Amino acid sequence: MKLLVAIDFSELTDKVLAQTKNLAKALSAEIWLLYVADPEPSFVGYDADPLIMRDVTAETYRIWHRRVQEAADALRAEGFRCTGLTVQGPIVDTILKQAEKLEAGMIVLGSHGKGLLSRLVVGSSCEGVLRAASVPVLVVPA
Repeated sequence: MKLLVAIDFSELTDKVLAQTKNLAKALSAEIWLLYVADPEPSFVGYDADPLIMRDVTAETYRIWHRRVQEAADALRAEGFRCTGLTVQGPIVDTILKQAEKLEAGMIVLGSHGKGLLSRLVVGSSCEGVLRAASVPVLVVPA
């Protein structure tokens, strides 16, 4: 079985990884860590130099990619089969597409527990994944 584990390096990430390790042990599962990078901004209304913005964006992606690889390395050092992925795109769609592409048996992600107003106005990545996923989803609460 493959576990697709969406991480965002917030304070919740350690809890998500702890639950992932428990699941991976119990299910002899392979772990795929996924960090979803924001889609490239359009910078509408800004007079920023496109080359400078491209370089800043590329460096930001390199930093996130390195952090995901470090997290995957740490899990491998503990004996887990783990691969790290950094993919750019809308969070919910990217998680769902990667789960399908990898034929994941389960998605693991954290819920930041934002209030009702926030969920009504902007929605929740967690709720979006729960509504549309075709595989079981484990939600780790904040």
